[in-house]
Amino acid sequence: MTKVQIDRMQYFLLIPNLLFPKAIGITAGVTARRVGGDAWTAMAIGFAAGTLMLLLIVFLSSRFSKLTIIGIVEQVIGKWPGKLAGLMLAAFFSLGFAVSANVMTLHLKEYFLIETPFLVICLIYILLCMYGVILGIENIIRYALLGFLGCLLINVTMIFGTIGDFEMINLLPLFDRGIVDNLAASIYVFGDLALAAMAIGMIFPMLNDNNKAGRLTFWAMAVSAVIIITWPVLELGVMGAGAMEQYVVVCMQQIRCAQLTRFLPRYELIMVFFFTFSTFVQSATLYFCAMYSIKQISGIKKDWYIVVPLSLVLVPITYFMAKDHNNYVNFLDYPWAQICLAVSLGLPLLLFVMALFSGKLMTASSANNSTGS
Repeated sequence: MTKVQIDRMQYFLLIPNLLFPKAIGITAGVTARRVGGDAWTAMAIGFAAGTLMLLLIVFLSSRFSKLTIIGIVEQVIGKWPGKLAGLMLAAFFSLGFAVSANVMTLHLKEYFLIETPFLVICLIYILLCMYGVILGIENIIRYALLGFLGCLLINVTMIFGTIGDFEMINLLPLFDRGIVDNLAASIYVFGDLALAAMAIGMIFPMLNDNNKAGRLTFWAMAVSAVIIITWPVLELGVMGAGAMEQYVVVCMQQIRCAQLTRFLPRYELIMVFFFTFSTFVQSATLYFCAMYSIKQISGIKKDWYIVVPLSLVLVPITYFMAKDHNNYVNFLDYPWAQICLAVSLGLPLLLFVMALFSGKLMTASSANNSTGS
């Protein structure tokens, strides 16, 4: 099989695509239910912590540059713990795919295709993502440019469409619920950050030049934070915390408040068009990571043998997760956020400590230096 490679720009653009789709509306709404008007500060705290976590994963991946995070577990801890980690990540990515897919399915079901059976929407979207995985991760990531441009266009149009209704008083006082509650609510952002971090842990070996990858990752996270935190700030300023708490897809309510011109009073469909590429990149990447995790621990060579059976598992998971949108929101509140926090912090910290004390961190660094020279 030809070795897949992605360039630095594709890697940079992938990170915002892995974070943006759910964070701007659904994560913001879940956070607002917990801390009201402090939703944006809690999310900002989460992004600061998540950036450090992602940089740790990139550091480990740079030291073991030819290995995925599953391979690093096998190298540092052992073969069977590596297989266990692979099985855990396959389940994690499968749930993550369902979480991501339902961002799109709920947008369509609740605002555009109200009479269409939810199962049909799930099936069509999963088939689309399956087709992307069959074509290959490099083809999925090529859409990251369109996804990123779509994110920027959504932000610009949303800002110009709602700035006239923005009320600064809705954001005050800062830290109204207290710093402890803000810290506690910041874990909801890890429902997005953990997916991006673990996906990077799987895809990093495909990066054709990992020189200064940490700096590249930092700036990708900084850009992501700006374009994402803009949403809860404006959602709170325009709608207020009370309204945010009432909706599952908060970003669509924000878009309904936007009026770009007298001739374009509402543009939900245009917004979803911009939004589609980013969501597809996120969902298809997570589908690929679930497939690749199984492939690594099973030794199966043909992707087809995994992709098709995996789709049969993903359909019921996706359908039952959000058939009732209240159950979906409750799942994101608990236990999904807590699972994501445990996986995204626990696994890299465990690997770092064990690699450091076993001496394998320095050995891997020396091996990389000798290979590079």
